[in-house]
Amino acid sequence: MTRRLLPDLVIGLVILALCLGVYNATLTPSLSYASPDGNELATVPYILGLAHSTGYPLYTWLGKLFTFIPIGDVAHRVNLMSATLGAAGVALLYVVLRFLTSGLGPPLFSYLSSGFAALLFGFSRTFWSQTTIAEVYAPNVFMVTLTLVLLLWWARVEERERRNRPAGERWWRRMLPSWRSSLLLFAFGLCFGLSLGTHMSDLGFAPAFALFILLVGAWTALSPLTIASAGAGFFLGLLQFLWLPFRALTLVDAPMRAHAPLTLRGIYNYTLGAFPQFKFAFPLAALPDRVVVYLYFLVQQFGLAGVLLGLLGLWVLLFLRPRRFFLLVGMYLVHVWFFIQYRAFDLDVFFIPAHLVYALLIGSAVCWLLVRLGRLRQPVVRRVLTGMAVLSLALGLVVEVRTNWALNDRSGDTAINDFYENVLALLPENAVLLSRGGVFGYDLFYYRLVYDARPDVCIPALEAGDGPPAHTGGEVYTNVSLDSGRMGQGPWAPPAGWVEPDDWAVPVLFGATGLDASSAQRLVLYHVTDEPPTLVVTDVQPQHLLNEPLDGLTLVGYDLEETTVRAGGTLHLTLYWRLGRAASGLLVGASLGDEVLEVHEPGLGNLRRYVETVHPDRDGVLVETYGVVIPRQTEATAFPLEIVAVSRFGGQGEQIVGRVTLQEIVITDGGSPGGE
Repeated sequence: MTRRLLPDLVIGLVILALCLGVYNATLTPSLSYASPDGNELATVPYILGLAHSTGYPLYTWLGKLFTFIPIGDVAHRVNLMSATLGAAGVALLYVVLRFLTSGLGPPLFSYLSSGFAALLFGFSRTFWSQTTIAEVYAPNVFMVTLTLVLLLWWARVEERERRNRPAGERWWRRMLPSWRSSLLLFAFGLCFGLSLGTHMSDLGFAPAFALFILLVGAWTALSPLTIASAGAGFFLGLLQFLWLPFRALTLVDAPMRAHAPLTLRGIYNYTLGAFPQFKFAFPLAALPDRVVVYLYFLVQQFGLAGVLLGLLGLWVLLFLRPRRFFLLVGMYLVHVWFFIQYRAFDLDVFFIPAHLVYALLIGSAVCWLLVRLGRLRQPVVRRVLTGMAVLSLALGLVVEVRTNWALNDRSGDTAINDFYENVLALLPENAVLLSRGGVFGYDLFYYRLVYDARPDVCIPALEAGDGPPAHTGGEVYTNVSLDSGRMGQGPWAPPAGWVEPDDWAVPVLFGATGLDASSAQRLVLYHVTDEPPTLVVTDVQPQHLLNEPLDGLTLVGYDLEETTVRAGGTLHLTLYWRLGRAASGLLVGASLGDEVLEVHEPGLGNLRRYVETVHPDRDGVLVETYGVVIPRQTEATAFPLEIVAVSRFGGQGEQIVGRVTLQEIVITDGGSPGGE
């Protein structure tokens, strides 16, 4: 038996190593905005806290184990969990495919098709994207595939034992499963229950699982021993949700604290009842359009050829593996039906389990086609066509990896770490730092909760309680814009009570987020004051005089505090402008070589209000003094520092419309991201 399983073991380990190597090469070094919840999910496992709904206990515990690995910082280790469990999930997907395709023809074709379909899913665009960040989807694929392995293993054992039972066996003996069958059902139930701790939507697979068990062995399915075995395992897996009331008081999100899962009703609302505004959010008339959205995601993963192969795989399983057909189709339809009616801006990731099932259909079709080619009568034609088919599969995987590598390579994503490490170094003693709340605030909370960085700095969004400010002695800073219409409202607003509607917020530090970042991802530290800043002066003497026109502006000159900067450090810059007839919507910013580090409105976003309030001299010069973070991944060499003008119009996003070169900046080696 060991020799029979050796090829599967070798192929599975090769798939595991190959996927893990690719995922690790494209892994995010630490924190990231690639997922709205990722920074929270990188932090909560370390402190053994409670994540946002639906809690994710199993994810939290597995993440805690990975935080003990002495590689990088804590966030990097949790990212590594996604890579490792994602790769293990792809290897287990190969095992599931072997269960489906073994016996359809020569073993070689089953090996080839199973390995191909597993890697096709493993390097698909959306799934790969989730293996490089702290998120629940890659660990969930591991749990789903492990559940399927146990269920299909049970089915193979059950079918073999049913065939070997003596004819005329009494009815009550037919209802007695063997000890192996009971043990596998218990393991299946336990794994299924535990999988809800990586994503609650897995519960939707229950009808398909129950139908499959009934189709494989009706007598066994109705046996009290079977129900007790699977049910006991499932119930044991559900006990993980006792974690919710146990750690409910660790929540830092005020709305979630107000509805903490401390009662049975609270636990239900936190799990099955979570996010009611997202569920079945579209009318029936919109369903055709929602199906089109899903089909777009499907083609994005596997291409049109892959979609057609999946349709062929449906027919293959229907006629050759009908019980497996109903299992997979049941899983697939329920999952797609639920999420095409789900309202979420990151909807693509919710279809990953459906893509996994579709990969199983593709693998079944590929195996059937290879078997058909292998049965051609002419040996030369058979060998040529089979070789061409195998070569096409290999080339398809190569093209997929090359296409999706650039889309999913986050190995240089250090913007959050670079910014906040400079923020924490810049803040004066006993400062107050206002930030986003809830899951969105963990880009900052991470440093306090994991590394206890700057304990003297007051972070109101992280402190328990919703009362008035208790800390009034230090200067106030914020990493969110002070929009008086939104103060105190929602996670993107600063906490109420700390600033007044007429306070000024002056940017003092910009993170290197470039042109493509959304407004929510642009990293800016503001100094909050009750007095207007000095933006316009009449007498200026810049260190370097330029008088260079820049698309309606004139750059009079600039000051530099340093010309040599450590990668990951801060470049301090003062710019002097004459506005002239600046185009409406124009932005200016700093560029290092070809990389735009930051962009902002002239006057650091305060010019219009400053003119209306202070009424400066019209012949004065606009002064901007701020710091900009140099990305940690910047090569240690000399780069030209440029000031760019950026237009927000044209329908094609932000575009550079002019640039002025200042001087060369020498970049020296930085360190690795993280808090250590």
